[in-house]
Amino acid sequence: MSRLQDTILHVDMNAFFAACHQAANPELKGKPVLVSGDPEARHGVVLTASYEARVFGVKTAMPTGEAHRLCPEAIIVRPDFRLYSDRSRAVMKILSSYTPLVEQFSIDEAWLDVAGCERLFGTPIAIAREIKDRIKKELDLTCSVGIAPTKILAKMASDLEKPDGLVLIRAKDVPTRIWPLPVRHLFGVGPQTAAELARLGVHTIGALAHFPAASLRARFGIYGEYLQNLAWGRDNSPVTPEDEGVKSVGNSITLPQDTANWEEIEVILLALAEVVGTRLRRRSLAGRTVTVTIKTPDFKLHTRSVTHVAPSNLTEEIYARAVELYRHHFSGRSVRLLGLTVNNLTPPGTPEQLDLFPIRETEKRARLAHTVDKLRARFGDDALVRARLLKGPRLPTK
Repeated sequence: MSRLQDTILHVDMNAFFAACHQAANPELKGKPVLVSGDPEARHGVVLTASYEARVFGVKTAMPTGEAHRLCPEAIIVRPDFRLYSDRSRAVMKILSSYTPLVEQFSIDEAWLDVAGCERLFGTPIAIAREIKDRIKKELDLTCSVGIAPTKILAKMASDLEKPDGLVLIRAKDVPTRIWPLPVRHLFGVGPQTAAELARLGVHTIGALAHFPAASLRARFGIYGEYLQNLAWGRDNSPVTPEDEGVKSVGNSITLPQDTANWEEIEVILLALAEVVGTRLRRRSLAGRTVTVTIKTPDFKLHTRSVTHVAPSNLTEEIYARAVELYRHHFSGRSVRLLGLTVNNLTPPGTPEQLDLFPIRETEKRARLAHTVDKLRARFGDDALVRARLLKGPRLPTK
């Protein structure tokens, strides 16, 4: 069911990493800029390219060497995550001055619900224009804003006219503005899912909206139903501000059928660890305690926990701890529901004692996780998929 008013805004910063460097260093303004790992060796991938570089065909996640061949004049700069974090906090401060209902989705994008703010700041369109003007004036950055009755429609609207766009999509506009788009443009549809849908003959969002629901469920499970609802513009999820007092982060899934197959269960644990780890990293949190919950065919819930010295928000470490619990306490039992939770959380900046993986390896995994989170936030959860999950459940992380 759609909301009655178009009061949800999605603010998406344009070429954020590159734009931060251009704002901080006027000599980079108007020039093609690539943010990558090693300017001298030109290894790694492009985290962000300025729009001046994109006209040459440079794209996010492209190998840096290939990007430089396409745009030989490009200036390659090292990532500066402290700079990005500072600018991100400044952006969120501006957004929070209009409504307390601000949900940060990634370092460079957020949703706002401005319902009830009209008397103070005007219509949603007026608020969006003022936000864009303030971000440009105060931070020398540009953003695109989508306005819609739901979060997902607002996010898709912000993608339609980049850079520096402002797009309003009402529920009645979905057939004309959303359905003609390639299905890969739908939030949550990455390359793997798009390829699977293409094999079913589904190439546009409209085709997905009208595809037999039973066939989608048979191929994708509950994820297929979720995607079809999004194709219709149906999304009841509210704008939820981050709770600074959050005590735990978790997720669970009810299985299509009961299973005691340990290989299937451990793949599902990996999918859950992926979701939980991503959500922890978005909040800049890590946890010491991992809890695995199962529901057996008799509908009884069983939980077991393990606490480690070192807090973690890395998928691999959360998964390793969850598998340890499952194998020790639940191996061989038939499972109807499987859940994974991380608690005993630590805030940003808390000193850590690393005990599960070597420090250097943990730092490497953390850098990789940050890059993957960035790409998934930009292109959808299916943009990068672990090989082990190609035929397993891939759960949305929003």
